[in-house]
Amino acid sequence: MSNHMRRAFTLIEVLITTSIISVLIALVMGGVGGAMTSARSFKCSNNLRQMGVAAQAYASVYQDAFPAAVIYFQRGSSVRTVAWDFESDQSGATKPGALTVFTDQPLSAMQCPDLAPEMISEVSSSAPLTGYHYNTSFIGHEGFYPEVGADGRMRDGWSRVRLGLNCAQRRRTDSVAMFADGGFRGGANKYMRAPGNTVEFDVGMIHAGTSAFRHRGSCNCCFLDGHIASIGQPCASDLSTKDLLKFVSDFPKNGFLSGDDSAYDPR
Repeated sequence: MSNHMRRAFTLIEVLITTSIISVLIALVMGGVGGAMTSARSFKCSNNLRQMGVAAQAYASVYQDAFPAAVIYFQRGSSVRTVAWDFESDQSGATKPGALTVFTDQPLSAMQCPDLAPEMISEVSSSAPLTGYHYNTSFIGHEGFYPEVGADGRMRDGWSRVRLGLNCAQRRRTDSVAMFADGGFRGGANKYMRAPGNTVEFDVGMIHAGTSAFRHRGSCNCCFLDGHIASIGQPCASDLSTKDLLKFVSDFPKNGFLSGDDSAYDPR
């Protein structure tokens, strides 16, 4: 046989070559996937930054008060829900809420890019989800559902509100979250709850108000002073039980930003 004739590849050589190519493809795809994940997390952080700027713009107009988390108004036989992100009624009609109107390009800035598509739906007929939630325990005012008072008159709106802390009480602005990725076992959530349960007095509610650690195990947060940071460790609280963590929060996918109220209460 001529020395110039190329010998055929053996089976072992083919397998080795195929393995090398597979490894190279995996490395390339892993790098691309990692870059895309980082890009989505960066976009999320930028969204939260815009939301923080919008909240400060709102406060500059309304005497240092941040937007209410949620207030309910009785309108005939229907209840209008005025939330920090959207306003809606029982017919399903929705319009931008207090924070949204102060946000540039709200359809983009108010949507976490890593929120699973099946979660971008509606909790009710008129409550679209964005993937972000707002510190409702201590920052946003929280309304209670309308009720008939002792005088027979309907009590709603600002007459049925638990007020958030005022500006003089917000001291630790660099360590308290205002907005963050929100999530619990049922999907996303809109109202961030503190683990101490000193406001809601409902351990089920606070475990449904946990944050989502969806960015490679980290949660992006906008703090009261406007800076953005990622928290990499979900926390449980002294009130957490295995059932609450598993069946309500879906821990450790979701959890509290701190084991106590230090990441929530600015006093």
